[in-house]
Amino acid sequence: MKRKILIVEDHDSLRYLMGAFLSRQFEVVGAKNGLDAMSWLGKGQLPDVIVTDMSMPALNGAELLDNLRCSGLYADIPVVVISGREDDEEEKRIKQLGARAYLRKPFSPTELQDRLLQLAG
Repeated sequence: MKRKILIVEDHDSLRYLMGAFLSRQFEVVGAKNGLDAMSWLGKGQLPDVIVTDMSMPALNGAELLDNLRCSGLYADIPVVVISGREDDEEEKRIKQLGARAYLRKPFSPTELQDRLLQLAG
């Protein structure tokens, strides 16, 4: 049985490409932003890992991570954050919020896959 990952990315093409690449190893679900992700989770769905972009409308990656960590149901789901910013302070802040990994764009799909396999167990 494949592990389930939730990809939260507002750019349709990038979400599709990540999903297509990762679907060999995972069951992939996509959401356009953090609000859509929380709505999906609210329907009783639980992924093994969440991958989220930082910059998104309607609940960005940091806000999504904060919401997850404040929840009793979702607090333990590992989160990988992807950002297009070269900002060491942002990375530090995101890891303090509980992200298990922080990848900068452009990132290696293989590196992302390896991180997800490690986090999903």
